[in-house]
Amino acid sequence: MLFGGLLLPTAVALIWFGVGSNQRTVGWWLLLIVALLGWLGALWLVRLLHRRSLQAQQQAADRQLREQLALELLHEPLENGNLPALLGRHVPQLFPAGWVEIRLLPDTVLFAQGEGWLPLANERWAELLDGLDAAKIVPGLPEAVALGFGGEALIVPICVPLQAENVENVGGIYLLRPSGLDVRGWAGNGRSLASQIGANLQHVAQLDAALALQAEAYETEIYEQAYQAEVNVMMAEYEKVSQELAIARKVQATFLPPQVPEVPGWQFAVTLEPAREMSGDFYDFIELPNGRIGLVIADVADKGMGSALYMALSRTLIRTFAPDFDTAPEQALCAANRRVLADSSSDLFVTVFYAILDPATGVLTYCNAGHNPPFLYSGNGGGMQQLTRTAIPIGVLPEPAWAQGTVQIEPGDLLVMYTDGVTEAEDEEEDFFGEGRLQAVAEANLGRSVDIIESKVVTAVLDFVGDAPQFDDITLMLLARDS
Repeated sequence: MLFGGLLLPTAVALIWFGVGSNQRTVGWWLLLIVALLGWLGALWLVRLLHRRSLQAQQQAADRQLREQLALELLHEPLENGNLPALLGRHVPQLFPAGWVEIRLLPDTVLFAQGEGWLPLANERWAELLDGLDAAKIVPGLPEAVALGFGGEALIVPICVPLQAENVENVGGIYLLRPSGLDVRGWAGNGRSLASQIGANLQHVAQLDAALALQAEAYETEIYEQAYQAEVNVMMAEYEKVSQELAIARKVQATFLPPQVPEVPGWQFAVTLEPAREMSGDFYDFIELPNGRIGLVIADVADKGMGSALYMALSRTLIRTFAPDFDTAPEQALCAANRRVLADSSSDLFVTVFYAILDPATGVLTYCNAGHNPPFLYSGNGGGMQQLTRTAIPIGVLPEPAWAQGTVQIEPGDLLVMYTDGVTEAEDEEEDFFGEGRLQAVAEANLGRSVDIIESKVVTAVLDFVGDAPQFDDITLMLLARDS
């Protein structure tokens, strides 16, 4: 382009300042040739820029596909063993219209595509992967070439790290592009895919190894030296998991209110004693319009990390929908239930008691979604009533019947809310603490501050359990109206 642009004025000068009509004629032809060359150069540059733009767009699309596959591999539970299905969804998009075989040695085909595809012989795979530590161009299969694919193939090893400096080839990816296209254009996708497959296989192997060690520890009597070596490994893993759980517990603690509400004429108290590092129980105090307060106590039907994650989801959704239905707790739980079922495929569920208190009037509107019925004690000797269930737990059915109840809390009244970790706490004889003991402690301390009643109940439960292990989270919430 630059050469043509400089040559054109030069040619014009030669034409007009030269001598002889014949020379001017030659000059005109020269001018025409130079203009044509300039036009061809501009066309070449436009096509080059267009091709590079298409290449950049394709690279961005490939990068997005690789990231999507990485995310699905990250979130797919290792025990599901669903790697072939994931490859089936993503590999055709990474290598469209290609001849592809993904093999684990010696003879496991994870994925294959291509018209007329035939598996490579085991000996051929061993030959291709022998000593290979990076992607390599090799001659293509005659069968594939006969079907119109390119004559060069790209073989990418699938490696799994053994130690810090060593890796093991456990398989490979064999790629052929349609004839006329450079197979090396797929090198980036091939290397990324091989790396992701290798990482997945390594994680699966680590999980299998950990399970094998655990089974051996319980089922096999081993020599002291081997036993001690396994104990050291397990302790190292335990310390790592303990550190991770400690961090997770700190994060989970941020979901709980830092303090109870301070409302003139009312008393609040709450306690949560988790059975494990992570809790499936949770409680909440939600500020609502016109001075109303939302009271939540809930229990996920499981323990451990899974229930803790489900607890975080449920608590967030209840808090999200509560302001939209600030006088209708059953509608807030109904909306949360629909969202839980839409966002989670887990078979877990959560029982919830959600009540909305109007401190000015003492009216308590509640929805009991399959939770243990709270006890409402009358401060004037009117006895006790249970706030029984008005709905089923969250996460079971998409459109169950939701209802609410309303009670009046008078001065001196006490409301005791709890999870089954209180009533189902077991002693060494495997007897339950039960509702009767809980009611007896509450009745014996009516009229006292809720902090004292809370302490009495927790002490009674712990004294009853004694040295027996705690199997479930213990959560207690108390509400009282001053006399």
